[in-house]
Amino acid sequence: MMTSPVLAARMQALLLAGCHMALVMVTVPVWIGLLRWMAAMMEGERRLPDPTAHWRTLLHAWRQVGVRSAAGAQVTAVAPWLALAAGMMAALLVPSFATGMPGGDLSDVLVIGGLLEMAFLALVVAALAPGLARPGHTGLRVVAGGIMIQPVMLLACGVLGMCLPDGTLAGLVRQAHVADMNLVRAPLALLAGALVVAGVGEGDGTTSRLSAAMLEDLAGPDRAVAQYARDLLAVVWMMLARDLIWPEGIVEPDILSRSWVLVPMLVAVALWVAHMLLACGCVAAIRVFVVSGQRHAGWRAGLALLCAVMAGVLLFAGRGIS
Repeated sequence: MMTSPVLAARMQALLLAGCHMALVMVTVPVWIGLLRWMAAMMEGERRLPDPTAHWRTLLHAWRQVGVRSAAGAQVTAVAPWLALAAGMMAALLVPSFATGMPGGDLSDVLVIGGLLEMAFLALVVAALAPGLARPGHTGLRVVAGGIMIQPVMLLACGVLGMCLPDGTLAGLVRQAHVADMNLVRAPLALLAGALVVAGVGEGDGTTSRLSAAMLEDLAGPDRAVAQYARDLLAVVWMMLARDLIWPEGIVEPDILSRSWVLVPMLVAVALWVAHMLLACGCVAAIRVFVVSGQRHAGWRAGLALLCAVMAGVLLFAGRGIS
């Protein structure tokens, strides 16, 4: 029989997990809209896109009549939902605004990266299944570009394994609250940059056009779910990078033992929103000023690998000096 403190802790963990998923799932289209708005503003466009228009686009796609090609109807009926489920599992493992949620022991970067890669491949399968030329060719191009995330993820896991005792994001947050992080601050920031460059395609016109072409055969709820899953992957990559750079901003609000339940929750959520706004600005700046234009494909892979390698070099150099 569980004691009262243990039961209270589990209830708090479940409540935090529910709030976490609700917050992430509701705000995904908003972050994508803000990312596009920031990128357009940095490019000097006169007519800036509406940050909330992406929500209306997804709702409009959901209300349309669904049409599936006969060749891949069974696959395209399942693949978008599989991508969404894998993205949601990955989002649940990223601490976001609070710690103490279930699955903290599984919040390893390799596990989260594997789930995101599974979602990515499910979207590619949805493009290849109908057997049409344009979506299939675009899907192959996207896969070729997505292969570069593999060495970046391996390097990231290796560096995090040297930084932390257990190599999990929950362990990083716990260590950030009790230990000096100055020695690993720069390597973690470089890792965050590598993951963002390799994993986040939104904000770049070329990648956005490829994603749209890859899903052009889908319609109705299938298309809406696939677009939402693609956006969720970008937001989870940004959340992961944000946790690597600002682990101190993640707290564990004690919501069951206080009379004012909303106060600690609102403080934690406000910190998360502020950090996500800054993350959107950083990603937009990278897309506009670093890996945009004709050099996009080559610079994206090279810069991500360079950042990951430099993170390991700085970590070894810092430990050697200390």
